[in-house]
Amino acid sequence: MRYSLQHRYIASVLALVLGAVLMLGGVFFITLRSVTRSITHLSIDTMREVMLDQVRHRGAVMVNLLADNLAAPLSLADMPAIHLLAVSALEQKDVQYFYVYNSQGEILEDGGGNASNPDKRFAPTNSEHAMTANTPLVDIQNESMDVFMPIFVDNVPLGGVRVGFSLKSVNLELEERISSFHDLGHQKRNESLTMLAFFSACFIVIGVILACLFARYMSNPVLELAHYAKRIGQGDFGFRFSLNRRDELGLLSRTMNEMALQINEKNKALLEAHTLLEKRVLDRTRELMLAKDKAEAANRAKSNFLANMSHEIRTPMNGVIGMTQLALLASPRPEQREYLELIEKSSYRLLNVVNDILDFSKIEANKLDLAVQRFDLRDTIATTIREFSFKAQEKGLELDWTVQDEVPDAFMGDAGRLSQILINLIGNAIKFTQSGRISVRVEKEYAELDEFIAHFSITDTGIGISPEYQASIFEAFSQADESHSRPYEGTGLGLAICAKLVGLMNGQIWVESAEGKGSVFHFTALLKTASPEQSEPDQNAAHGQPDDAQKQSGPKLAILLAEDNLVNQKVAQKMLERSGHRVTVAVNGQEAVAVFGRQPFDLVLMDIQMPMMDGFEATQAIRDLEKDSGKHTPIIALTAHAISGYREKCLERGLDDYLSKPMKIADLNAKIADHLPQKMSTPV
Repeated sequence: MRYSLQHRYIASVLALVLGAVLMLGGVFFITLRSVTRSITHLSIDTMREVMLDQVRHRGAVMVNLLADNLAAPLSLADMPAIHLLAVSALEQKDVQYFYVYNSQGEILEDGGGNASNPDKRFAPTNSEHAMTANTPLVDIQNESMDVFMPIFVDNVPLGGVRVGFSLKSVNLELEERISSFHDLGHQKRNESLTMLAFFSACFIVIGVILACLFARYMSNPVLELAHYAKRIGQGDFGFRFSLNRRDELGLLSRTMNEMALQINEKNKALLEAHTLLEKRVLDRTRELMLAKDKAEAANRAKSNFLANMSHEIRTPMNGVIGMTQLALLASPRPEQREYLELIEKSSYRLLNVVNDILDFSKIEANKLDLAVQRFDLRDTIATTIREFSFKAQEKGLELDWTVQDEVPDAFMGDAGRLSQILINLIGNAIKFTQSGRISVRVEKEYAELDEFIAHFSITDTGIGISPEYQASIFEAFSQADESHSRPYEGTGLGLAICAKLVGLMNGQIWVESAEGKGSVFHFTALLKTASPEQSEPDQNAAHGQPDDAQKQSGPKLAILLAEDNLVNQKVAQKMLERSGHRVTVAVNGQEAVAVFGRQPFDLVLMDIQMPMMDGFEATQAIRDLEKDSGKHTPIIALTAHAISGYREKCLERGLDDYLSKPMKIADLNAKIADHLPQKMSTPV
């Protein structure tokens, strides 16, 4: 069957119309989607800037008003009025903190009755500029906004007010608006696509009709238009089609020229928006990298500070505790013994505070790992209870403990950390109980295969805890009574550390209490029951009993003591000489190596932080001297560093063991006995 030219033309026109519709629809869809995304991103950024400007204005107005209200109380030193304003400000929605500074930048009031917080002691680092500014200083970071405003009376600076606002609600509202904006964009895009489909269908129908009616008159122009449309589809928007006709074909040609021009302009706008977006992404990435570097530097600074703080506090504490122990062993008069015992008790209290801070910091940094060793639960509890027996007797309290028969004896876990939880809870019970009894009870909560959940409860008849404070006592630095006149001491870290340790043991901790009627502290811990094949614990170590090497005085050993601190030299030397050892003192690592090269020693006690040559370098030099003789002399590190992983670092650098300061005479003798068991067991 032969087709006429008109039929062929009609078929060609229809094919071209369909192709043009699909191609133009695709171009329109791609352009619409790209433009919608660009407009959405630009609108979101504008919305974010507008909301932040509103937040800045609100914070500036509020702080400006507070500064005006604080001018009179500051000039009159009316602290109750300042405190009332601080409390009122903290009751406002989204207010996180509130500080009032004097003209020297020191905090006068923070709304919580604790104006001596060392982390908020002074105004911002640019305090000289801040105290002379005429307008509020606003700083927005992440989800918080800090606003500072100086306070003047007759152009005389009296101080300043600093308020922190939470931006969580603002960010939540921004997210909701962004979500609504995206939903609206999707809705409009769907409507546009629907209209595109509708108009495309109409265009196809019109094309069929026009092709049939004007086939013989439209062949060449349509082919030319199809060629033009193809060039547009290929991205050639600079080409212009010229058809000098006043009919529909001429209009179509002019319309396609305008469409090409518009598409070209939109394409340029899209390219510019894409370039701008890439620039913003690069800038944001650069900012995030800088923030990450700052955070890592701050974390390193915090670790270094904790290490230095531990070392600087433990070094003088070693002298205080060591000299106190030696003085108590010198048979002092009763009055002097009482004074020395008070000094020793206060020293260990200070040491416990330092240990609590280090433990909390290690937990916060996720650097605290629980040991997994076999231990006897009943022996652990009995040993812990014995530590408080004398203190309970002094206050006339009954102290008892029970473990249900269905609770096994042997478990795998960290007995030391479990004992630390019990020590904190029992110690608090004794501290806050004036009369009555304290009971420790262990029950079975759940058991399946080798997993056992133990339920511990510590009951006292003390002062109790009011309901409003029960929810916050497990938070760091929180205490039920935060007034300056409270009769009980403490850092507010003990229960927070207990909560963290219980969490590491996959357990829970809570309290039941009524004010004036006592408290019951509960916690659970997931333990592994020990199988008979697993190693037995060291009974002497579990009960805190010295072994045979510790009980016997042993022979006189030749010990080299490398220590640069004069007080610590005296402490260690007196402790060793009291045990009958001959001590040679070296004031730095270089002198220690020289002395070791001239005469043999049974053992070396090596301080790590020393001038000229530190303990690690001196240990390596001694090990080099021992290579020719084949002899290995035990070297024990004596250091004030007590941070996690320091013992492993000492072992990696060639030392045999590690003993942290401050040290007890018994601990020092036990450590020596561990490394010279044969000599220490030989009688004099």
